[in-house]
Amino acid sequence: EENGAIVTIPVGFVGISPQYETVQQPVSAVLPAVGENVERVVHMVLHLPERLWDVGVAAFSSEERDPNGPVSVVGVGRMAGEIAATDQIPVVERVASMVGLLASLNVALFVFNLIPLMPLDGGHILGAVVDVFRRGFAKLFRRDDPGPIDTAKWVPVTMAVSVVLLIMGALLIYADIVKPISLGLP
Repeated sequence: EENGAIVTIPVGFVGISPQYETVQQPVSAVLPAVGENVERVVHMVLHLPERLWDVGVAAFSSEERDPNGPVSVVGVGRMAGEIAATDQIPVVERVASMVGLLASLNVALFVFNLIPLMPLDGGHILGAVVDVFRRGFAKLFRRDDPGPIDTAKWVPVTMAVSVVLLIMGALLIYADIVKPISLGLP
């Protein structure tokens, strides 16, 4: 303390620093790891309305964002940029992190796209399954083939889901710009 003011001097530190070790896994560990990733994404999708609400609250208040919450393409790009920009991690591990990020993004898109609502693929699959059951029951009870299901009747649902997806995307992009999630890399 000099003249009532606190003076700080930058010095090295003595103590414990974080250590990590990369352990190579056998090929047999891939499918269980993918299964765990799919399970986490399914859990996230099931709780998506709640998580989007939390993102909205954080984006429009002083509250912090959940680092494990949903992100937009802007957030994914920012994370990839953080990984690529750091020089504290060896190149091989940065490449592995980027591949892992890309794989997680693809799994998330896969699971999200299977939600049984039009215009997502899950909605088309649902239409095909309903069609198969209708035709199967007609055949079982010796009735005339009911013909293909009229998915044009689903247009209002498709439009509503499209609007919700646009709003969700806009909210996540806004949140990723004003309150980005950082990986905390040096």
